[in-house]
Amino acid sequence: MQRLNVRGGCRRRDNGQTLAIKIVERTKLIGREHMMQNELSLLGSLRHPRIVRLFAHHHTNTHSYLVMELVSGGDLFEAISDRGKFSEAEAGLMVSDVSEALNYIHCKSIVHRDLKPENLLVEQVAAGICRLKLGDFGLAMVVTEPVFTICGTPTYVAPEILCETGYGVAVDVWALGVILYILVCGFPPFRSRNRDQVELFQLIKQAQLNFPSPYWDPISEEARGLIRALLQPDPTVRLTAEQTLLHPWVKAMASTCKQRALTDKTPRDTEATEGKPETVQKPPKTNTTESLTDKTRKRAINEENLPFILDILLY
Repeated sequence: MQRLNVRGGCRRRDNGQTLAIKIVERTKLIGREHMMQNELSLLGSLRHPRIVRLFAHHHTNTHSYLVMELVSGGDLFEAISDRGKFSEAEAGLMVSDVSEALNYIHCKSIVHRDLKPENLLVEQVAAGICRLKLGDFGLAMVVTEPVFTICGTPTYVAPEILCETGYGVAVDVWALGVILYILVCGFPPFRSRNRDQVELFQLIKQAQLNFPSPYWDPISEEARGLIRALLQPDPTVRLTAEQTLLHPWVKAMASTCKQRALTDKTPRDTEATEGKPETVQKPPKTNTTESLTDKTRKRAINEENLPFILDILLY
């Protein structure tokens, strides 16, 4: 590999492909070395267009270097903070992407356990249209029987994890339901006004789903129905990743968004062939007063957003 001047990047000598380097200080892994090893062993075995690829890794006494696929659009959390919310078509395409990735790993009996916007990397394929790739497999594991370890990120954690009744791959689908809810309205389905984690967990366990007006007035009943099916408190009746991928609303919205992406690309391709400069405009921000104020919304989707595994993970 040839290091680039830009920090955190490298380029392959054979074909010039630009890659990303994830640099981890080993002192920050003390007591958590298993998480790094777990990510390397699992991610290194996965090959899917909707999952960030790990190409190589190298370790010194002070740092670990992970050479990974470069996804230059930031993460979904940043996109949500910037846009506020997304159209149903855009949200449907993103759900389709994540469902593809989840179905792939679930078929291998792998549960991610920390699905959230920060771990979904964004590819901008056209103005305002995002494709997603799943990353960060530090908490992922192969599950062959119910798991009882409490871990995850509070806003996205499934009720069966909190109830300690044993869980499996269905917890990822619950998290996808939370993400879809946020995508179309700008705030999460379960939130504590005072950022009280105990209260938040109680709300999640009760799983009383609401679609408050006026924020949900323009959202279709099909989208609401899918969210209800994803946020089923009983994991045995919750949709699977495959069922989500095949859901009529997901297929219709993804198709609409892909077609729009092709239409958006055509004029720019024509301009390029005519020698005209191509300009890429940043999509306008959504008026977030339609959902929550910027400050309140960002606090809501970021509520206790760091994984709580370090505090209460049991081995």
